[in-house]
Amino acid sequence: MLSEGDDGRASLSVGLLATARMDAPGSMRAYADVLMQAMAMHAPDVDAKLIEIAAPAGAGTIARRMETVSLPLRAWSRRREVPHVWHVLDGSRAYIAPALERAPVVITAHDIIPQLQQDGRFAGVPPLGRAARWLWRRNGAAMRGASALVCDSDSTRQDMERAYGLPVNALVVPLPVRPSLLAKASGHVPPRETGVVLHIGNNGFYKRREQVLRIFARLDRSVAPTLVMIGPAPVQSMRELARDLQIDGAVVWIEDASDVVVADWYQRASVMVFPSLYEGFGWPVLEAMAFGLPVVCSDAGSLPEVAGTAAPCLAPDDIDGFVRETAVLLRDPALALLRARAGRTRAEAFGLQRFANDMAAVYRSTFIEWSNKRR
Repeated sequence: MLSEGDDGRASLSVGLLATARMDAPGSMRAYADVLMQAMAMHAPDVDAKLIEIAAPAGAGTIARRMETVSLPLRAWSRRREVPHVWHVLDGSRAYIAPALERAPVVITAHDIIPQLQQDGRFAGVPPLGRAARWLWRRNGAAMRGASALVCDSDSTRQDMERAYGLPVNALVVPLPVRPSLLAKASGHVPPRETGVVLHIGNNGFYKRREQVLRIFARLDRSVAPTLVMIGPAPVQSMRELARDLQIDGAVVWIEDASDVVVADWYQRASVMVFPSLYEGFGWPVLEAMAFGLPVVCSDAGSLPEVAGTAAPCLAPDDIDGFVRETAVLLRDPALALLRARAGRTRAEAFGLQRFANDMAAVYRSTFIEWSNKRR
């Protein structure tokens, strides 16, 4: 039964299972934050509570494997809380779902990159090891058995369906622009710095940080003097590639940047280059557009869904195309302004209220359907 809130409306309790440490940077922390904010601001009848089950940080392969193995037990230990709906926030940890009892389970699938890697989707990338294959078989089974499955994009939904035979009506709820990030923007908008190319991403093979270096190396230094790379510390091979390309003096590496720093560069840079091999959504592209930063991105995964017609979407390996489109934006302020306006307009479609309405509807329908089946 639903409880009654202070306003007399039936209140639905939702337990948000966070399997990543909330003090660590990354998209999983951002997803939990924006979901909590969306429910608080736009879905007052949904009582969302964040339940952290991540193990303390450990170093090394053995520690990470122990954390993976321990998560179902940690989820099981919270079973007495019994909300109306459980929500596993990260599909790569969907295997914890069977440990949750007496309530329906919603799982969000952001991407299934390891499964696609195992299926040979990415040329030259080795298949998964035995432990990872076992883990993703468990994830697939859990997502097939979930009361509701939410995907960030239609691209991810299609990948899920091909990989796991999921029903075609798996729900798509695109991510919103994060209000907390927009709030970090400086009150006085600084002028954009001439010729600053920006990339935001981790060291995963699909982010193509090396490709960003190659694209930048092909640009004329008179129009593109600086490349800003925001993300974790680059691996040694990236620094060596920058030296080999003779651009190491032009590359600024910003490690584990806060939202204040990220927002600052969204305001200061001239163009974002984003040649990913795959994205389950592509939050940096959406955020850049929301800040009026022109974008040149790949056409891989979900990126065309996010960019729409507001940015050119090119094949990930089309270095010539990336160089051409980036150079045009750097040389033509009028075109850059048009792209900036188009990007802002596009980003407005990814609002927090729409996200809140969609997720609240998922929670309500999931609980109602589950309750009806138990009668």
